[in-house]
Order: sequence, then C-alpha cells, then structure tokens
Amino acid sequence: MRKTIKWIGIVVGAAIVTLLAFVVFGGFRLKDPQGNVAFGWDSQRDRFQILEKPELALDGPHVFQSAAGFEVGDTVASGEGWRLRTVHVPAQPLPVLTVRVDNAARTSFEVQLRLASAPDDAVVATNPSRLLMVSDMEGEFDKFVALMQSQGVIDGGLHWRFGDGHVALLGDFVDRGGDMVPLLWLIYRLEGEAQRAGGRVHYVLGNHEQLGMAGKTKYWSRHLVATAQALGDGGNERIFSASSVLGAWLRSKPVIARVGDHLLVHGGISRKFLDLQLDIEAANTAARPYLDVERSLLPVAVQPLLGRNGVTWYHGMALPGEKRYAEEEDAVGHLRQVVARYGVKRVAIGHSLVPDVVLEQQGMLLRLDVQHSEQVSQAALYESGRLWRVSADGSRQLLE
Repeated sequence: MRKTIKWIGIVVGAAIVTLLAFVVFGGFRLKDPQGNVAFGWDSQRDRFQILEKPELALDGPHVFQSAAGFEVGDTVASGEGWRLRTVHVPAQPLPVLTVRVDNAARTSFEVQLRLASAPDDAVVATNPSRLLMVSDMEGEFDKFVALMQSQGVIDGGLHWRFGDGHVALLGDFVDRGGDMVPLLWLIYRLEGEAQRAGGRVHYVLGNHEQLGMAGKTKYWSRHLVATAQALGDGGNERIFSASSVLGAWLRSKPVIARVGDHLLVHGGISRKFLDLQLDIEAANTAARPYLDVERSLLPVAVQPLLGRNGVTWYHGMALPGEKRYAEEEDAVGHLRQVVARYGVKRVAIGHSLVPDVVLEQQGMLLRLDVQHSEQVSQAALYESGRLWRVSADGSRQLLE
C-alpha cells in the first residue's frame, strides 16, 4: 500500500512539474475572449497568473473621428494604476499626437494626423533603388526600430532617412507583442515621411490585421484588452474600426501588391486564388469590403481571396515538400504560373515561420517570417538586382 501511494505521489508530482514547465516555458495561458486569465504564465513579468482580469497600462493614443473633429483616448497614471483619459480636439489644424512606448528606453515620438486618403496604389512596375522587405513583426516595436536603423531606413529620432528607397511590410505587424499601437503609429508616420522624400512604405495586410479590424482580441496584449473594455460596449470592435484613424488607415492597404520584380502577399498564392483570374487592382477592390469580416462568415465567392486559400491565410506555398506538392500537385509549376501571371521574378511571403529569411523553389519564393521576438530580426534587401538577407546586427548574406 505504501509503495502504491509512493508511486502515485511520484506520478502526480511529475505531472505537476510537467504542467508547470509547459505553462512557464510554453507561455500557456487559459483565458477567455475578454482577456480574463484563469491560469497561466506572464512572461513579461515572470510570474504565474491565477484568476486575473486584464488591467490598464500605458496605451494609446486611440483616435476616433467625431462630428466635431477627433476623440483621442490614452491612459494616464492614476495612483498605483492607470485610467483611460479621453479628450476632444478639433479637426483643424490637424492634431499632433504624442506616442509613448512601454519599453525600457521609455521612447516617445510625435505623429501628425493626415487627411484620409484613397486606397494605396498597389503596383509599382519598376524596381526602386532599394527595396527592404520584412514581415510578421507582431508588435515588436524595439525589434522593428533596431532592424530599420541597422539598414539606414530611420535615424536615431525615428525619422525616415532611406531617400527614394522602398520598404515593404508583409503583414502581421499587430498582435502578440505589447507595443503594436506605437508600432502602427510609427509606420503611419514613416509612410508620410517616405512619400515626401520620394520613397514608399508598402503595407500589405496579413490575417492578424484582419482579425484586429474584426474586433478579435485573442492575440492582443492584456492591457489593450483592458483599454477596449474601458472604452465601453463594442470597444474591441471600435479600436480598429473604420471610425478610428488607424482602422481607416489599415483599410486603405492592399492584400496583394507588386513592387518591380516582387509580388508581395502575406500568406501565399493558392491555385483557387489564381483561378479567380484577378489582377492586383481587382483583387484589392474585391477584398476591401470584407477586410473586417470574420473568416468563417465570408461569402463563398470571397473565400478564395480572404479565406483559408486566400492571400492572407494560405500556407500551401510554405509547406514541407510532400505536403506542398499534395496541395498544389506541382509546386514549381504553380509558382511559374504565378510569376508569369503577374510579371514578376518571385513571390515574397510571410505567415509561415522559417529560421532565417530564405530563397526557395528555384529562386521564385522568398520567405520572410522569422521569430523576431526570439532572435536577431532579419529582412530581405533587393538592390541592383541582387537579393540579400540582412539582420539587425548589421550582417548580410547574399541570397541571389
């Protein structure tokens, strides 16, 4: 009997240790859609969470259009916690916002709002002097800044210094990381500065931008969930709604673009999408009314565009050999069709992780999605017909 009890204790103890290791090292959290955590591990503060509700922290600004101008909400310190502050400002002159980042450097920068613009032109037929491509930053503000500074895109004040060069952002710059709102504001500012300097920032939407516009909070930081709750009913849908400045700005972005030799999408190009026979402009026009619609609710006709086989969600191009061929029958032949259809040299994608930025499939597939939060950030640089893997530490390797 004692031996049985002993073995039961060993098994139970081992199970507890295994569970705790899974929670801590796997970052597991059992939570509901409202951000309440029943049990989990807070990797940012290195502690267990038990029956915790999301709490306000440094966040914002969240800017919404109103009849009189703009409603600006951000958080301010209040006692030992934070509270949501809302102010109303006139539409003219266009306000200048202060963005604060919850990082070790306590970074802050200013952003001037711009008048809402028409949807972005998603086709640049010729190659720019330099094209830097990066994907899946997922709210990693500091990693993005380090990578952009290493490549001479921005200076110490976070201003554009890339001249007439172009930067392509291939989706999933939101969710998971704690600083996605400041990251979006920085991209917003750089876009305007680049245009004035003769350069461009191309922001191609990914599936997580779609989730944000649909008000899905599953991957949001807990303090952003708390902000949404403080905004009242529908706060999660409001943050990236069409009435918010950032939400309207995201809705002006394409889901597929071309810059010279490169076709840019977040997920990939499936045969079902190709069968739609849409050019880039037509594809973006068809997608735009459905960017904030949950994937399961998309009309059947839109599924090949924005559903599982759509350009923001498709994984088929990045599957391992046998699975890839099962998906497309002939992966290389399919890629040849894609590059011929759109008049490009290759397709650049994010969405599917690789250890390093890599060129695959006879040079027709460029994969950009690396684990920025866990490693030195990487991107691809196309300059004078040569393709390089570049890193935030300043290193580079020739890919072609």
